[in-house]
Amino acid sequence: MDGNGQLQLNSEALAGLPEDVRRSVLEYESYKINMGLMGQIIGQMKEIPVLPSEVPPANDRNALQKVEFPEEGGVLTYMEGYELPYRGFPYFEIVEKIDVIKKIAKASLSGLYHSLKRYSLLLVLLLPALFVARDLLSAGVYTFYRLIERFKIKRERLCRCMRELHRAFSQPRKESGDITELSVMLRDLACNVLEFDNAYRFRCQDLVESLDKDLLKKNPVKELLRIMTIAQSREQTQEIRDMWKLVKIFTSLYLRFDRKLLRMFQSVLLEINVEQFKLTPEDKQFCVKRKDYVFGFMK
Repeated sequence: MDGNGQLQLNSEALAGLPEDVRRSVLEYESYKINMGLMGQIIGQMKEIPVLPSEVPPANDRNALQKVEFPEEGGVLTYMEGYELPYRGFPYFEIVEKIDVIKKIAKASLSGLYHSLKRYSLLLVLLLPALFVARDLLSAGVYTFYRLIERFKIKRERLCRCMRELHRAFSQPRKESGDITELSVMLRDLACNVLEFDNAYRFRCQDLVESLDKDLLKKNPVKELLRIMTIAQSREQTQEIRDMWKLVKIFTSLYLRFDRKLLRMFQSVLLEINVEQFKLTPEDKQFCVKRKDYVFGFMK
């Protein structure tokens, strides 16, 4: 770029390109420069600077080579440095929305846990609040759903395991004969969050392979807690182990009370075709580089 802020690209690099392609290259280069300037300005304004942990390592950045839309569904993203494609397309704007949902959910669970610990002797008096908790849960699901509503992915473009989860959630519930509004919102939240958060999607795929459907039919809470205990044992960081502990407390206390929600989760898991949910060779290629979780196939 010269002193007047104009782009100075290598003319040889642009020679022979069609006019519309050359124009697109120039526009994209201008866009990158403007985004860089905006980042510098925001960096001067923010009270908390960008943390080192928020900057991806240089070896974790892979050039996009091509994207395919297979007839059977899903999206295949080919990246430099990987032999097999990534199943999905990590669009940054949706990833940021999902990050907000995760932070709010974790903070809410953590805050509730520490509040209950502080007033553990008054738990008996707090039991009536469980009836209010059902409404609070529905309100929270609705709030998170509104965050992702405009960014929902078509079912046919979800990866294979998320298409299977969507199908399982979409089956009419035996107890009601239809699909409730809450189950639709939970379905779309689960499918879209896990589609763009491969860390948790890969974990869920790994754990579903350990699911015992016979035990799930007999005692769903006990089976869910067993699966979460397996998850805890495979985690390599204390932070995520603590997160699973919070989810186990929620499952043990709340789901024993909210039998309708428990039956919904039970019916979805019983409906899932485990073969469609298993980690594929493409998934495993990205799993082996993770250092925060030991997958079943790696043991």
